Amino acid sequence: MWRPKEKYEAFRWHVLEVDGHNVEDFVDAVSEAKAIYEKPTVIIAHTIPGKGVSFMERDYKWHGKPPSKKEAKEALSELRTLGKRIRSEHE
Repeated sequence: MWRPKEKYEAFRWHVLEVDGHNVEDFVDAVSEAKAIYEKPTVIIAHTIPGKGVSFMERDYKWHGKPPSKKEAKEALSELRTLGKRIRSEHE
């Protein structure tokens, strides 16, 4: 199994790992990366395919497969609900 963190560290890169679904974590990592001048930085964002859509989450058959109009409508509805919840948590 390829381990990107170990690979970059072997080349003496500064490695940051974040939850790719957490915007605050990502912003913090970018800020940290901007402060590192002595070596290159890579941000590894760990994500879950289809995150937030019940019938797509962690189902790799959706990689590269477009949803039908009905599936797209359902997915957008779920994502809008998720977006509202996230916004209310940050108000």
